[in-house]
Amino acid sequence: MKKVVIITSSLRDNSNSNALAERFMEGAKESGNAVEIVSLKTNRIAPCLGCNYCQIHGCCVMKDKLNEILDKVIDSDVLVFASPTYFYSISGTLKNFIDRTYAKFTKIKNKDFYYIGSCSDDSKEAIDRCVNTVKGFLDCLDSVNLKGIVYGISLTDVFDAKYSNSYNEAYEMGKNI
Repeated sequence: MKKVVIITSSLRDNSNSNALAERFMEGAKESGNAVEIVSLKTNRIAPCLGCNYCQIHGCCVMKDKLNEILDKVIDSDVLVFASPTYFYSISGTLKNFIDRTYAKFTKIKNKDFYYIGSCSDDSKEAIDRCVNTVKGFLDCLDSVNLKGIVYGISLTDVFDAKYSNSYNEAYEMGKNI
């Protein structure tokens, strides 16, 4: 059994990236894994101050949910990010979270990583741009390997994901982690 943490970053209710994340979770749970979804919508993370308090004290000076979420990430075997694509990049909410991992990023290691992207564009290249942003983060971590990408393309309206090929792909990817 693996511990899986899925970080969702859409602020929209019934978002396509969240639907794909939930489908990934269903597959992972069916295979006997322990899965937790952490929503950045309900666990708002403030922007990094760049104060370096965390580098001296081992935790962030701000009193939001970051330290609690990072402890879950550090304790996981599998880490998943799910994000809508905004102007060919990850959501600001996810970028904010990535920046704030500076507090404990050296402890995020030895994990399999998956990315779930959604966009209205009909090409995978739109999501590949997001993956490139996330790869920059992964390059800063020790032994965290990108294992798979769910390409939720051509998803414009609420609930589009549930009727797309990517919905089943997310399930199968989760099932086979």
